[in-house]
Amino acid sequence: MAVLILVQDYPNKDRQYTMNFVHTRNLEYKENGVDIVVLSFQATESYQYDSIQVLSEKSFLEKYNNKKFDIVISHAPNIRNHIRFLKKYNRSFNNIILFFHGHEVMKMSKYYPAPYSFVKEGKLKKIFQNIYDDFKLAIMKSFIQSQIKKGKLKMVFVSEWMRDVFISNVKVNKNLVFNHSNVIPNSMNTVFLEKSYLPKNDFKADFVTIRPLDKSKYAVDVVVRLAEKYPNLTFHLFGKGNYFTYNDKPKNLKVFDKFMKPDELIEVLNHYKCALMPTRLDAQGVMMCEIASYGMPIITSDIPICKEMLRSFSNVYYLNNEDLNIDLNNVLNQIDLNSVSPLTKEVFSFENTIQRELILIKSALER
Repeated sequence: MAVLILVQDYPNKDRQYTMNFVHTRNLEYKENGVDIVVLSFQATESYQYDSIQVLSEKSFLEKYNNKKFDIVISHAPNIRNHIRFLKKYNRSFNNIILFFHGHEVMKMSKYYPAPYSFVKEGKLKKIFQNIYDDFKLAIMKSFIQSQIKKGKLKMVFVSEWMRDVFISNVKVNKNLVFNHSNVIPNSMNTVFLEKSYLPKNDFKADFVTIRPLDKSKYAVDVVVRLAEKYPNLTFHLFGKGNYFTYNDKPKNLKVFDKFMKPDELIEVLNHYKCALMPTRLDAQGVMMCEIASYGMPIITSDIPICKEMLRSFSNVYYLNNEDLNIDLNNVLNQIDLNSVSPLTKEVFSFENTIQRELILIKSALER
């Protein structure tokens, strides 16, 4: 089967975390006999990454312009590239599957938290964003309805929350959406399922956080406030950004200017008692789910998406981002470092994620 994967951007040797949730899928697809080609609209030239061939749009058209694909899968489809491309070359695709991950079907001003004060956003940018969002949602609605009418389209949402947001924003008939969509969460990097949290005796700190520093939705400021509230506890924060160029850093918080590959990350996690992963906005929160699946105790935010994704886990604690209504000392006292719930290996397993996608791909081919 020939499957084309559309992405705005894709990991490369210099930026290994860019849309890595797509790359994780692609490796599994390939392992299970799916013949895939990745088209990255951001790429200026073709390259190979972990055995996956990634093409620029120009290279793709030169090589595959006359080829018909059984399925095209579009991740986080934007109208500037994905929908434009799908409209122009619609006859080349027998089936279309759209994966929705977040901003592409959101009215940004309605959902995204205000940026940190040091991140400059002019009034004109906000006005343009609102105009653009109205335009993109109208185009998205028109395209989806037309493709459903042709019998070519299926949709995948990474959470029930994401599907509800889609219905609210794009305003496609709810029954139509339910009849032509599936909720399948992003898969995990396999290392989080194959291995389990093994706490070391030489803890480097009480809490560990892995977050980009400068986007307010990742709530680094909440970590800082907690460190200030609990000077008797220690906090380590891994991530890149300029947050602490403009904000004071508590003495009990240490920052490491780095990101890590999954294999490196699990070794780091073993040296901490609990992960601290607050958020203000997520369509799923993949790393949060990976850490919970790994079996490590984790604190995250008391918002609907976190409750949905982690409702089957016993190693999760919740905090209110605003009033910080959590006793960290009590959490540490409750944690049983010798117990990992068996459910942590099932919720985001291969069978509940990738295998369901493979079944969906196969069913599309059989229509």
